[in-house]
Amino acid sequence: MPSNRSLRSAAFAILIASALVTRAGNAQDSASAVPPQPRWTLTGLLEVLHAGADSWGFGPALGIRRDFGPRWGAELRAALPAFNGSGGAALDLAATYTSLTATTEFGASLGATGFLVGDESELTGGGVGLYISAHATGWLRRKFGLTLGGNLRTAVGTFPGAYAGLAWRF
Repeated sequence: MPSNRSLRSAAFAILIASALVTRAGNAQDSASAVPPQPRWTLTGLLEVLHAGADSWGFGPALGIRRDFGPRWGAELRAALPAFNGSGGAALDLAATYTSLTATTEFGASLGATGFLVGDESELTGGGVGLYISAHATGWLRRKFGLTLGGNLRTAVGTFPGAYAGLAWRF
């Protein structure tokens, strides 16, 4: 009959061998799996903003989104619309929800905005308020696409806008 020491040694060897086989099997499964989606999305946009009866602003916007899972993330966006010789600025921070298929992404954002609209260096509207946005992105390649959407900023007034541009995932 084998001794307790030899039984323990055999059990330990079987345990080590099974752990190595399990690790090798998991490595093969992960190598053949689909690579994970990129977690960051950068957007370069042209935004049109309505700030009053006869006041339309046009200008660039830049956004960056970090996804924390398959659907939820956070976005930071800066916009610099120009209004007939004066300017404005918006900085938006929002939680995002996205739904992604093979080549199309739909998403929505809800958060806060810091928004100023100037009239020859005087503040005519803006402040801190609510930011709501919805977008659709068509991914032409795995990491490059075209995006368009609409947003609403509320502060001292209500400022609806629309945007279109390019999106990069990394």
